[in-house]
Amino acid sequence: MDSVILVGFVGAGIAWRAVARQWSPEIVRRYITTVVFYVLLPALTFRSMVRAPFGEVLWQIPLVASTGIAGTVALAHIVLRWSVHLDPSRYAAALLSAAWGNVTYLGIPILVATLSGETVFVAVLYDFAASTPLLWTLGVFIAASGSGGTVQTGSVVRKLAAVPPLWTAVLGIAAGASGITVPLAAERVLIVLSSAVMPLMMFVLGLSLRWEYLRYWRELVPVAGLKLLVSPLLVLCIGLAIGLHGTTFRAALLEAAMPTMMLTLVVAERYRLDVEYVAAAIALTTVASTATLPLWWGIGSMLG
Repeated sequence: MDSVILVGFVGAGIAWRAVARQWSPEIVRRYITTVVFYVLLPALTFRSMVRAPFGEVLWQIPLVASTGIAGTVALAHIVLRWSVHLDPSRYAAALLSAAWGNVTYLGIPILVATLSGETVFVAVLYDFAASTPLLWTLGVFIAASGSGGTVQTGSVVRKLAAVPPLWTAVLGIAAGASGITVPLAAERVLIVLSSAVMPLMMFVLGLSLRWEYLRYWRELVPVAGLKLLVSPLLVLCIGLAIGLHGTTFRAALLEAAMPTMMLTLVVAERYRLDVEYVAAAIALTTVASTATLPLWWGIGSMLG
């Protein structure tokens, strides 16, 4: 899908937030994300993983993703302690905002627009083999520490079990590895469902941007720097060290450079962190990423 059209869907989401009266942006966003998460995204992940190349990338992408996220958390702990004074709730919110990126809802459209649809499997592996499991384990631990709560293992397991794209990705890998051919009729259904993911994701992104939160920009500069500059730099170094190359390397680098993940809002709300701070980080890093993503695309093209 043409990148200009995708940007148009972001604009449509922003316009809806500005003019809609009967249907609030929050309600519309909830309905759309539910359909995407439980129906459309599973179709996309299955189709992407069935067609994915097999070999070293199946462990390389999860490795660079998980190491990049964990490394960013560790560096954020040092930088934020030194540079800003935050209460525990906001501090935990800052760690989540600095380490987890919007690798699916924004990452997939960006990869398709800048590289090709054949690189979607990188986003799937990055998210469902590393980012999402780490969010519901390490991220939940950070959030619980910031709120004074406790982590319940059973709750974490249930959260991971209730992630349909995670399981369809596993099914896709198994089908691809066993050489199973998807019937033509099923393939056509998967194509139709998958093609709806990107425009709806971009529309939801526009719905989610609340410009009034940008007033926090001074407090969020360290978080934005960690998310948009430090995290991709870690992935760049790790990726080169383990032999990632070509479009797979460039795709992983772009995934690491994505702005703050929208799902961190769910964790922040669940553990009563500073939700407004997380929402502000999403808005600021999304705007700032329009400048940093081209930078990392250029670096990746030179080195990959």
